[in-house]
Amino acid sequence: MNDQEKLERKWASLDPWQEDFGQGMEQRGKDGASWYDLSLLNALPCEKETAIIVTSWSGQLKWLKATLASYRSTDAFVILAYDHHFYPWVQGGDMIRTMPNPKHFQLASSVIFKHLTADANKRNGWFWLIRYAQGILLQFPNIKYVYLTNGDCLFEDPEGFSELLKLVSDCDLISGQTTGSGTIHTANVLFRAEAFHAVVDYMAKLMRIPVIGSRSPEGNLKEAVTSLKLRLGVALDQPLDPKDGTVDPYARYGQDSTWKRLVGFRNLFAEYETLGNEGKDVYWLRDVADDFCDWIYWSGEERETVCQYWKTGDKRYLFQWWDRWEESDYNRLYYPLEYYGKTAVYA
Repeated sequence: MNDQEKLERKWASLDPWQEDFGQGMEQRGKDGASWYDLSLLNALPCEKETAIIVTSWSGQLKWLKATLASYRSTDAFVILAYDHHFYPWVQGGDMIRTMPNPKHFQLASSVIFKHLTADANKRNGWFWLIRYAQGILLQFPNIKYVYLTNGDCLFEDPEGFSELLKLVSDCDLISGQTTGSGTIHTANVLFRAEAFHAVVDYMAKLMRIPVIGSRSPEGNLKEAVTSLKLRLGVALDQPLDPKDGTVDPYARYGQDSTWKRLVGFRNLFAEYETLGNEGKDVYWLRDVADDFCDWIYWSGEERETVCQYWKTGDKRYLFQWWDRWEESDYNRLYYPLEYYGKTAVYA
């Protein structure tokens, strides 16, 4: 790693910063950089060939520090496209709990907010986030590849990203999960830049007329690819449902796949939800679960159960979370901690 790369990692807060520059430092200090050295990073967007767009909202803040760190570690230009939900009837609002914190702004190369939208947030919100992000990328013709993902999806092996980029050497776009019906899952899609812009422009025409319930991202993407006659790549190995062998569009079990093999792809919330529903251990998620402000991003019930498990290792909290995490409201059980044992359980 050369000095420029080391400085970029510090600037992104991937590596610890040792001194407070305040109003600037003319001399190089403990971090090996002066204010003038840092100014050389001002044109970084002009030097990158790849952009990663991370769409997100408050429900994904619990994972976002880890996911942004993994994407920034690829050396790409990372845009956090964040959807806030401060509707006009919301008075005041909890900014700490529902908005990105300084660490998120440091880990992202750029942060954008779209206009306020109503109805079908996962559809309307998602489209307008990538439309705004596209506006930034159009200013940088040096960007040749665009990777589109969600704030709860992670690369465990970001160093493999250069190999992932090779997947579009003979196609215009490729997703980690494409079903037999031709549905292209939007949680992890890699585009050539020209294909990305063509797709988003096509979607903009579809979304120009609002529809109650909106239109699904996958449906819009499939129509755009077909109408524009784009070359769709299909990943050689896709995550398969262990129960029926069909493509699992959410990679709920962290299954083997092309994406998993190259970059260690994980869909964190999908795995977390599935483990809870099936009564399996989630301790391995502790390293990517954000405990900011004493677990403020987690629901009250999660803070009382699974977050306490991560903090203490006491499995009684895990058992308690399992009972409260059942898919059906009718199956959820609410017992006090002592029901699972009078003393802590670590075995």
